Amino acid sequence: MKKILITGASGYIGKCLFYFLKKKYEVIGIDKENDSEKKIYKCNVLNTKKLEKILFKAKPNLIVHLAAQSLVDETINKKKYYTNNVLATKSLITAMKKNNLNKIIFSSTAAVYQKNSKPLKENSKLKALSTYAKTKLICEKNIKKQKNINSVILRFFNVCSALDRPIIGELHNPETHLIPTISYKAMFNKKIYIYGNDFPTHDGTCIRDYIHIKDICSAIQKSAKYLLENKKSTILNVGNKKGLSNNQIVNFTKKNLKKKIDIKYVQRRKGDVAMLVCNSDKAKKIISWSAQNSNLKKILNDEMIWIKKFRRMGISRKFKNYL
Repeated sequence: MKKILITGASGYIGKCLFYFLKKKYEVIGIDKENDSEKKIYKCNVLNTKKLEKILFKAKPNLIVHLAAQSLVDETINKKKYYTNNVLATKSLITAMKKNNLNKIIFSSTAAVYQKNSKPLKENSKLKALSTYAKTKLICEKNIKKQKNINSVILRFFNVCSALDRPIIGELHNPETHLIPTISYKAMFNKKIYIYGNDFPTHDGTCIRDYIHIKDICSAIQKSAKYLLENKKSTILNVGNKKGLSNNQIVNFTKKNLKKKIDIKYVQRRKGDVAMLVCNSDKAKKIISWSAQNSNLKKILNDEMIWIKKFRRMGISRKFKNYL
């Protein structure tokens, strides 16, 4: 059985992916945080020497690099993004070379693209506006420069919802993403704040492409199969090919939960663009992947199942500032 090592294995995507891949691969995790639910190596990816030892011991056939400073928030120190994204990726590449490992799947972001009212293709113009996106783009370039490393760079659009078997989902502290925020606050009749209603869109709120975590895991699994069978590198968009505005999601949630939702519009965040929607035709062609679970009804229903689970465990979502 082939071995896959996941960095950031205790994070939202990492935890879901760990269980998703276990059916077909031997899965090893690395994270700087402890995780009592599964056996992983505790290691900060910035610690190159320790990382080299882990890779030597584990001998994975392929690495999925998820560990990152991932929140799009310009109030976060820019140095933190650079350290946790750019330097951490350089550290991983160094450790891979030391151990003659040559296959990596890198989680990038749709935020590297220049804003566009049309669905974005992999060859669309790049213009990273947020610090987060800028560091991801630097990482992409560093990975592509490596002559002896084959890579699949996956540009994720808005990842959301939860796995249903086992039930695992998103639980950031604080939570800032729209789907978990709206779902949770609507369930408990709390005020929901929307960043901006003055975007140049049909209803003034920004439009995003939402992709179910199960489809993300599937794209990574298919990318792993591709990399293990080929010596070709590629870049792929991973999205739903459909755009939903913040207001559309609020209105659908109202109808789905049969609840009134208290909305307040606040100033838009620096770095946010009006529209990000994907064209994922290349992923269908190269790895035979397309979104199968990303209709809004399934996204919200699976999110609700996850909310009920962590509430039974006595856990509440925390929100930043007025959110």
